[in-house]
Amino acid sequence: MKILQEEPLSRHGYWRVGGPLERLVLVDDAADLAAVYAEDPHLHLLGNGSNLLVPDAGLRGTVVKLVGAFRETRILAEDGLGPSGDTVRFYAGGGLLNAVLLARAAKLGLAGLGPLAGVPGTVGGAVAMNAGTALGEVADVVDAVEGIGPDGPVTIARAALPMRYREGGLPAGFVVTGVHFRLTRAGFEEEQARVTAHLVRRKATQPLDLPSCGSVFRNPPGDAAGRLIESVGLKGHREGGAAISERHANFIVNLGGASAADVMACVRVAWDRVRAVTGVTLVPEVHVLGDWPASVWPLA
Repeated sequence: MKILQEEPLSRHGYWRVGGPLERLVLVDDAADLAAVYAEDPHLHLLGNGSNLLVPDAGLRGTVVKLVGAFRETRILAEDGLGPSGDTVRFYAGGGLLNAVLLARAAKLGLAGLGPLAGVPGTVGGAVAMNAGTALGEVADVVDAVEGIGPDGPVTIARAALPMRYREGGLPAGFVVTGVHFRLTRAGFEEEQARVTAHLVRRKATQPLDLPSCGSVFRNPPGDAAGRLIESVGLKGHREGGAAISERHANFIVNLGGASAADVMACVRVAWDRVRAVTGVTLVPEVHVLGDWPASVWPLA
């Protein structure tokens, strides 16, 4: 376990903005995590910093990043269940990067994790928000979730989790330490082809050359947040060093030297104008933490 004091989030977050984290704890195993959780049950998870926004003044309290044993993978069983008769139960630690998970599964010829292709962040974060793409959602292949909560370590079966669009259904205060997936060896080549096509489209339509957190808002039912933001004339709108992307309006990018306040100003103008013009109240996908005045962020 390693403890960093007043560690700038800008060194860890995808936006490259944000003030100091009062106490960032790099946790290697379950025993250390239990000790940190017991000391501060209101801790925050950093994940890989892919969708986190905190003020320039920083964030007080304890922030945890899962490393070490929380980045392991292994096959749990090949039980022959499922329609194809070749279901593989696969474990991944909560601190493992999604990209690494996909690479390890592909090396083993396992299909099912295609929905995470191009999704930044970690396995734990992906489950917590039921991450997904046009290829599906992670909820489709989760079998069980291991973690620690107010009552200690627990494993929750997928059937007990009310997972839905961009919501993992996890209990409050629950820290994902590992996930059991139901994968398959059937259809591996076909999934790889779909993943390749998806990543090509992503590269062509998203501003991957600039720091961002990916999609800022969830897509409303039957519509797309990017389309709505573009429809109210905000593509290219700039606040200081941050801007609503010209390429994809649901991305806010750091053009260089942006502050967290600049990013938040872009978030707020998009939220305000879409609500005023279209009547749609966009729901943020970005995880906003810290002391933001209500005048700056109404959902604080």
